[in-house]
Amino acid sequence: MRLLVIPLLALLAAPLAARAAPRSTGRTSMSTGSSDPSLGAPVGAIDYSVLLSLELAPSGYNAGPRFTGEAMYGFIDLSPQARLSLGGRGAFSYHGGDFNYSLWIVEAVPDAKLTFALAPNLSVYGDLGLGLAVLHTSIDLGAFGSTSDNTLAVTFQFGGGVSYAVSPNMNLLGELRFDIYSRSGSSTFISIPTVGLQFH
Repeated sequence: MRLLVIPLLALLAAPLAARAAPRSTGRTSMSTGSSDPSLGAPVGAIDYSVLLSLELAPSGYNAGPRFTGEAMYGFIDLSPQARLSLGGRGAFSYHGGDFNYSLWIVEAVPDAKLTFALAPNLSVYGDLGLGLAVLHTSIDLGAFGSTSDNTLAVTFQFGGGVSYAVSPNMNLLGELRFDIYSRSGSSTFISIPTVGLQFH
């Protein structure tokens, strides 16, 4: 009788032990990095950013304000800590200049961004894009009126920065950015410092 009871108890105990054992999922390693809010919107979602910077212009123009809006789509997690996002930036900047010159620029740049999580709620990112810009220059001739010119130019833009999650849906951004325009004599514009907020 004992020989029959012992195997029977073993058979009954096996399913209970299996239920009590912790279950492992293949998603554990991915959840740590991909859920960090400082990475921006998760894969398949969109985040929006607004940024304000002081833009340094080439010789002949004064430093001026730059206003930027950005929308980025979480495209893929390359690793638990790295996310690739695709989207675009729109910006407006204004500069005064010598001899009553002024310059304003409006641009639209498709963008690719790679973000890497350094620590919980803290990431660094780098991005680059190629787009179009309208550069409007004007000069005030006093009693003789004024004259202006509009030029369409190709712009190459790249930069990098830091993202810090101040809440699950909002990040504080700080970055450095370079804009190079195809228009002759435009040279390179540098945006520093740049601060902004990202919402997702």
